[in-house]
Amino acid sequence: MQRIGDLMARPAGAKEAYTEILNEPEIAKALHQYQDDIDPSLISNYISDLDEFLRNKEKCNGCVGLNSCRQPIKGHYPTLKPSYKQLKVAYTPCQYALNQKHLENIKSFHMPADILNANFEQFIMDPERAEFYEKASLFIHEYMTTKKGRGLYLYGPFGTGKTYMLSAIANILSQRGIVCGLVYFPELIAEIKSGFNSENSSAYDKIEQLKQIEVLMLDDIGSESMTSWMRDEVLGRILNYRMHQGLPTFFTSNLDYNQLQHHYSYTQKGEVEEIKGARVLERIKALTTPVAITGTNYRQKR
Repeated sequence: MQRIGDLMARPAGAKEAYTEILNEPEIAKALHQYQDDIDPSLISNYISDLDEFLRNKEKCNGCVGLNSCRQPIKGHYPTLKPSYKQLKVAYTPCQYALNQKHLENIKSFHMPADILNANFEQFIMDPERAEFYEKASLFIHEYMTTKKGRGLYLYGPFGTGKTYMLSAIANILSQRGIVCGLVYFPELIAEIKSGFNSENSSAYDKIEQLKQIEVLMLDDIGSESMTSWMRDEVLGRILNYRMHQGLPTFFTSNLDYNQLQHHYSYTQKGEVEEIKGARVLERIKALTTPVAITGTNYRQKR
């Protein structure tokens, strides 16, 4: 078999065309490493791969995360691998991509992207948050052991970290292979309502997905505009299914249980439907343990 050294010994032409690339330390190392698996006489077929490797390898210099990634395949760095007697460029997930791989298990609906980085390591352990931390840790342990557990209903004023808390739980579960749905509820309702007014069936598909997802987290429930349709055909269907199937469901709200029941008892049209409001609350109670979140407004401290 012809060797790379033989190719380099050729007269000007092929030699001059390839010398600079072949003399690059990482190219020379790969050519030596895979010398028994490649055919140097085919160099013209894969010289462009070697050049691509060199150009894109430099893009990783000084990288500080996925947001600054300049690779053609985000979160992947170039490597060289033998294929059909040629040395071809391939792309492998980098450390930043691997660290974010668990996020594939989080199905986010209208949540801010940065909330997906929430974690307990950066959790501010105020006395007002101690109960949440204890019950969240207990749920995670119980669910990973038995695949059963009662979700939490986090309620309290604006800015006390309720959304962050939900997201931290979702991140821990996703790292352990659990699929979580993290949903900003008011925007979801607007999307589903819009879908019902169109000719496609995406709204029905979204409801079915939320009914069946392993762990569902509804953020800011009770702040949406209340209609009988939303309460009975969307929220009611989701809650009823998850309650009967024993699927963990979490909520955040600015309203406590009683205030939430009142919210779901009065429609935008002024209709009073206390029995239906009570029915929704009973399903939420069956799914959750209430935890009051009070204290510091962290949004105002930013």
